[in-house]
Amino acid sequence: MPKKIAPSFCFIGNHLALDFMNTKVVADGKLVDLLQTSDDVWNWLNQTDLLVDQPTDSETQWRAGSSLVEEAIELRTALHAILLQGMQGAEAAFEEVERVNRFLRSKVITTTLLQQGGQIFSVRHIEAQRPADLLLPVAEAAVDLLTKYDLRLVKKCENPQCVLHFYDNSKNSTRRWCSQKTCGNRMKVAAYLERRKRAENEETKNPG
Repeated sequence: MPKKIAPSFCFIGNHLALDFMNTKVVADGKLVDLLQTSDDVWNWLNQTDLLVDQPTDSETQWRAGSSLVEEAIELRTALHAILLQGMQGAEAAFEEVERVNRFLRSKVITTTLLQQGGQIFSVRHIEAQRPADLLLPVAEAAVDLLTKYDLRLVKKCENPQCVLHFYDNSKNSTRRWCSQKTCGNRMKVAAYLERRKRAENEETKNPG
């Protein structure tokens, strides 16, 4: 029996906030939350390059506790609710907006200019005081998406069994699938099989 491969994080959203929302996926027909532990949240942040410093003792402890994952799910739930309303052209509930604002009120990010090889660049540093502070860049990404992007171009994958969302920046806004290689191919195969089934049924009803 082939070994099942555990689902991994998906970075197909064309925006960090959507990639964060896409930490819930469908695998083997079941909805799977990829943020089961605080360590999962840490790993997601690390894969998005949002963790640029060596972890402090406190942050190491947060990885072992439950607070970080609870905060992440709180932020993801609020973002999902606000976004779905925005996609429909409706106002988001005040409570959901305030849930995001709670993360934004943290003032723990500092920016420093550095120079190397004649090039000037900036480095952001998070002086995290609590687990929620690590999620401030994600909350800022949510602000960017909700205020600077056309939410009508945020789409759910057209595979009814998929829950992933993406920002459609394709030519003429024609993107339909989270991935052409996965859901796109699956739906094309399903459509082909359905057409063949209908053709066979027609031949049965109307033999030559």
